[in-house]
Amino acid sequence: MGTIEELKAISSTVVRRLRRQKLDNGKPFLIWSNKLPKNQSYLEYPDQSIKIVTVAPNLKSFTIVEELTTGQAQVIRHELNLF
Repeated sequence: MGTIEELKAISSTVVRRLRRQKLDNGKPFLIWSNKLPKNQSYLEYPDQSIKIVTVAPNLKSFTIVEELTTGQAQVIRHELNLF
């Protein structure tokens, strides 16, 4: 069994791969972050825009809270190592 660091690296790689697949298929990718309030997440779209959303408890719908500027979206991608 791997160390915690190895497991973190593997999971990070898997998440990046899944993100890329979803975006390449024209679908948005939901990004949970502890930098946002508990009920909010980032929703990244294939056009590279990112919106902050509130996800419904059933996880089947969301409400847009804010659309980030291009610069803000780049900062978020950098902070979350999504490049």
